[in-house]
Amino acid sequence: MVKNAIRANVKHKKRLICLDMDGTIYLGNQLFDGVKDIFKYFELNKINYVFLTNNSSHSLPFYVDKIRRMGITCSEDNFYSSIDTTIKFLQKENIRTVYVLGVTSFKEELKKHFTLVDEASDIVPEVTLVSFDTQLKYDELKAACLYIQKGSRFIATNMDYRCPIENGLYIPDCGGICLTIEACTNKKPQFLGKPAPEMLYQVMEKFGVSREETLMIGDRHYTDIMAGINSGVETVGVLTGETTKEEFLSAEHQPTYILDSIADLIEILEK
Repeated sequence: MVKNAIRANVKHKKRLICLDMDGTIYLGNQLFDGVKDIFKYFELNKINYVFLTNNSSHSLPFYVDKIRRMGITCSEDNFYSSIDTTIKFLQKENIRTVYVLGVTSFKEELKKHFTLVDEASDIVPEVTLVSFDTQLKYDELKAACLYIQKGSRFIATNMDYRCPIENGLYIPDCGGICLTIEACTNKKPQFLGKPAPEMLYQVMEKFGVSREETLMIGDRHYTDIMAGINSGVETVGVLTGETTKEEFLSAEHQPTYILDSIADLIEILEK
């Protein structure tokens, strides 16, 4: 019996496991106990897995290197970020001009696909795009507010309000920055990363799997679990990160399963 499981029957064999990272498989730079065994199980049973991250301030090679240094074999195919989600979405919408609040590496990636305008542009960009910007300056924030008020479409990579750092402290994340812009413009953004379903839709299409064959695992209810629920896939909430068992159980939309740790996942997959 899986400890702390809430509905214990899986009707379809899972072919794709979507995972959060920090708080789900590791904390800081330390893997949780049993994580390596889970990834060996994925390999032996030919189950695809992909890490989903809302963080647009790091490129995929950064994450590949981080996970490999922890002893897990992976490649860029095992990662999908809000950067990937955003680029694919904007291309689908035929967007050409974008004003970006984001770190340099994010802007450089966007330049490969779109025309980026700056704070002094006379052109009102089709989209004002907000992301997790650790290099944010007031003039850039001001320009975003002005462009949105002039009719630019307000889009954001993710709705995370805060980003955890050392010693249990937090710094403003994309959603926190968006709240400032909302207060100024009276406009709400369209979020693309978790918990919006767009990221999971794109990943399921990439791997050619159905909703029934997909499982979403994470420690945050309002991003990870709600992304799975909004996408119509089964979910696993783990108690190694931000959300407590009581918070999972009191939520309007509960995860399919609640586990002490991802180390208990094999019992679910084999039922």
